[in-house]
Amino acid sequence: MANTRQIKRRISASQNISKITKAMEMVAASKMRRSQDQAVATRPYSRALHRSLSKLGQFTDPSLHPLLSQHESGLDILLVIATDKGLCGSLNTLLFKSLVHEYRTLSNPAVVAVGKKAITFSKLFGLNVHAQFTSLPDKLTNSDVLPISTLVMNGFLDQSFKSVTIIYMDFINTLSQKVRVMPLLPLTQDLSYRDDTMVVPEIKSEYLFEPSPQEILSQLLPYYLENTIYQSFLEAKASEHSARMVSMKNASENAKDLVSELKLLFNKSRQASITNELLDITTAALTIK
Repeated sequence: MANTRQIKRRISASQNISKITKAMEMVAASKMRRSQDQAVATRPYSRALHRSLSKLGQFTDPSLHPLLSQHESGLDILLVIATDKGLCGSLNTLLFKSLVHEYRTLSNPAVVAVGKKAITFSKLFGLNVHAQFTSLPDKLTNSDVLPISTLVMNGFLDQSFKSVTIIYMDFINTLSQKVRVMPLLPLTQDLSYRDDTMVVPEIKSEYLFEPSPQEILSQLLPYYLENTIYQSFLEAKASEHSARMVSMKNASENAKDLVSELKLLFNKSRQASITNELLDITTAALTIK
């Protein structure tokens, strides 16, 4: 009977866990839809801006703008975009593996950690944390990311940073996300970066720049840097909610399977108990006779 009570407790606990994970799955699914729509909607603009600046860069001298210049000294910054909360599968684990790999390849590395998980991991493994950011809203705006963009830009302009690389989880679809390690500064690296998921036909055109390519570049480069970081955050948010929704869905299904197995075990235990009681009654009746 004690074994039966234990099984009933486990069934009750598993059912409660299933209810909690189901509720979390529904919340994550709602957030996932909004974040996916936001990330996908801004992709064409971000990619068009990248192509325009890549074309413009062919007509300019990299030494004409400080964001294009190479530095001989300073920190090699790794900007990693992780999550504040867990329960999102292997998303953070994959990010941190890439972070450690990149960290070991640099001569003077430092981490700008975004998300409580990234901060905890960096401090636990003794990584040099230059700055940290937490509690970004689910519905991101450009102003939410502006402090990070400003830190990166100002640090590079005053030559405190030698290079900046951004590490985030790129959203592909609900079931698939992959780690993307993208050189960000100096911008000559980023402008030559090719997105393998983007197929764009080459259109040969002639351009007329007014007032001049150099002046246009000086206006667009800071804006392009902010937009690139903002788009990376949107992709990371869409990946986070997608991974959490899938993880909670799997947890709910596993809890239901466990409840089914425990109920079967409970019924077998109960049948065995009834059989033993019948045997005791039969034995007692035969003894009286």
